[in-house]
Amino acid sequence: MGSPKPAGGGPQKQFLELLLEGLERCEAAGSARLLVALSGGTDSTSLLLGLHEVFAECVAGPGTGPVPVRAARLEAAHFNHALRGRESDADERFCRELCKRLSVPLHVGRGDVRAHASQNGISVEAAARDLRYRYVHRTVHSQNLDAVVTAHTMDDQAETVLLAMTRGAGLRGVSGMANVTERADLPAYPGSRPLKVLRPMLLHNRSHTAAYCASKGVTPREDQSNRDVAFARNRIRHNVLPELERINPGVVEALARLASTAGADVELIDALATRALEDATLDEHGALSRETLSALPPALLAHVLREAYGRATGTTVDLDMRSLEAAAGAVLKLPTGGIDLPNGARLVVDHDSVMFVGEEGEHGCPYPESVGESRLASPGSVAFRGGGSLTARRVSPAPDLGSLTRWQAAVDPAAVGETLLVRGRADGDRFQPLGMQVEMKLQDFLVNQHLPARWRDRVPLVVGERGICWVAGERVAEWARVPEGAKEALLFEHFSPED
Repeated sequence: MGSPKPAGGGPQKQFLELLLEGLERCEAAGSARLLVALSGGTDSTSLLLGLHEVFAECVAGPGTGPVPVRAARLEAAHFNHALRGRESDADERFCRELCKRLSVPLHVGRGDVRAHASQNGISVEAAARDLRYRYVHRTVHSQNLDAVVTAHTMDDQAETVLLAMTRGAGLRGVSGMANVTERADLPAYPGSRPLKVLRPMLLHNRSHTAAYCASKGVTPREDQSNRDVAFARNRIRHNVLPELERINPGVVEALARLASTAGADVELIDALATRALEDATLDEHGALSRETLSALPPALLAHVLREAYGRATGTTVDLDMRSLEAAAGAVLKLPTGGIDLPNGARLVVDHDSVMFVGEEGEHGCPYPESVGESRLASPGSVAFRGGGSLTARRVSPAPDLGSLTRWQAAVDPAAVGETLLVRGRADGDRFQPLGMQVEMKLQDFLVNQHLPARWRDRVPLVVGERGICWVAGERVAEWARVPEGAKEALLFEHFSPED
């Protein structure tokens, strides 16, 4: 491998200047605590060498770099995928020797990539990436570091853009990799934050990284699987890009510019989408106004729905254009109901509102998951599946109606009779709301109360001998009201699942 050589001119100066500019774009100038993702290949080796040189130079005193940068800590992580037998072990040894010579702490992890791929129904390549990032996230958290630094280069960016284009990705996909991202989709640990990923080498191409390693007298490892054209990215790298370079020798730089331009446009659209989402929000639980959403331009609507989905589920991974188009179609055309979306999410559509619901279900609904049908004694109570209950008891004197909450109701015991049921709504239900002289369809009453359609089957109804005497949380029946001057009343109380 050889000992790293001291800094000089030529490739070293060019490499370090670009690295410092990349660090500025990542806003990593300052007392950063960084973990370098080190594979042992040319790009990640040059990244570790470069960061070590930049930080050592600035800690020692004023250097030749264009901007002052100081790192409180610099560490590295290597994940042994164990996919190439002795070659994988040789990669690990290389990383250990390099970090020892640089006096950089190294963390090494291992995992059964093939088993992870089989268990999750994903490719070996995707499984390796997933396990690698999980290990890096765990290390950043356990070592109290700020971020992981990866060695993605301009060539990687060009390949990413081409792959996105072949898959029909939208503007966001074509924007490629950002200088800074947060991986909120990774498994969380107690007290952990989303993994921050820094990419300060998007200004470098592979010729820069190879030349810098050579100038430092270091020979990195070469992963032969990077030449295997069974992988789509390798076919792009070895077959597609060379053909495009014959058309335009600067195609890599051109694709990187496309990604940068698209990224700037996405930032603007995201700002507009955030504002539109705030305008459409109806409550703190994430319900959105269909009227407001339907008035948006179709392209902006897709971005608003993406943002709302991300807030509800914590991730936008696997939310592709097809899913967004289905969600937009539901908002614009579906009378009521819902559609299933990736990551166990569901878009629920009412007449006036829509809401994304994650795997854990909807937050904020005051009603139980299921009401069923139960007899209610006095005094007595009924417990609901999924939490919550409804109680009945006689009180004397009759309470002042103004003192009752929405979730309490007083009725005349003589009017409702001795036999009480608690159930959900049924076809043909009618109700005479307090203050009205005639009955109406229960469905019409619930609509008039602006109760979301997705909640209506979950509303407990207290049914007496003459019919529905209380729609929980809404109103008592006119015929069941407590007469003026009554000395006794039957008090109902509803407790939500969150109480």
